[in-house]
Amino acid sequence: MLDSCKLKSACNLPFICNKKINTAGTSNAEVPLADPGMYQLDITLRRGQSLAARDRGGTSDPYVKFKIGGKEVFRSKIIHKNLNPVWEEKACILVDHLREPLYIKVFDYDFGLQDDFMGSAFLDLTQLELNRPTDVTLTLKDPHYPDHDLGIILLSVILTPKEGESRDVVVEDMLEDEEEEDDKDDKDSEKKGFINKIYAIQEVCVSVQNILDEVASFGERIKNTFNWTVPFLSWLAIVALCVFTVILYCIPLRYIVLVWGINKFTKKLRSPYAIDNNELLDFLSRVPSDVQVVQYQELKPDPSHSPYKRKKNNLG
Repeated sequence: MLDSCKLKSACNLPFICNKKINTAGTSNAEVPLADPGMYQLDITLRRGQSLAARDRGGTSDPYVKFKIGGKEVFRSKIIHKNLNPVWEEKACILVDHLREPLYIKVFDYDFGLQDDFMGSAFLDLTQLELNRPTDVTLTLKDPHYPDHDLGIILLSVILTPKEGESRDVVVEDMLEDEEEEDDKDDKDSEKKGFINKIYAIQEVCVSVQNILDEVASFGERIKNTFNWTVPFLSWLAIVALCVFTVILYCIPLRYIVLVWGINKFTKKLRSPYAIDNNELLDFLSRVPSDVQVVQYQELKPDPSHSPYKRKKNNLG
């Protein structure tokens, strides 16, 4: 709890801090402040408690992002499979002015997928007392489901004004840090792009493999139709071919095509709720492929090991 006070920073800027830190609601962008100064915000990300579960096993892999003015200024390490993670990480952030709040967002890390949102909160910097360490407890909320309890994040913060004469040096350091972050982001994007390409190649290979498997299975079923793997289906195919040959010999082909076309295009009118099917493919689906034949032979019991056979051998 912060006492009501009125302080002046090292750069002679008036700073008013209220009695209680506001961790929810709207930011104080409308609060009139004097000319913006340079501040150093030292944050210690302590831990999280009772965070939301986003993985199937009832856990999450949480990490935290800090943002100011829509720009990411810090990202914590990932704590795997833990809803009460302990980070104890420190971040030093340079702030131009205090009108922009510090946004804290928590995500669940998913390799190769989009990370799941676990809640957010913000810290109003105008309500921090200068040069005084403050422990802050932030309640995580989801803007789409404000009634859901998503846990809390515990921080320790201290806001320090920077001297006016060292401001140029601070700005240069900040620009260098931004360049390093941009380089890091470029490397991360290249890495993610390479991983996405690998996944795309794997998906194409799996699709091609499935197509080739279907074609091979189709050919095996045609072969097994005429090598008497299933005698009943083989006899049925031979009878159907004989009947079709006789019909083709006795009736001109154009009449057969005409009848087939009329049947094809009037089927929906005659039976609007009928399910479309291909009789030839339906027949071939009943013929086993070579893989199915092998599996059937492995499951088929050996007659020599039957109890009846053993009993007969013992009597003999």
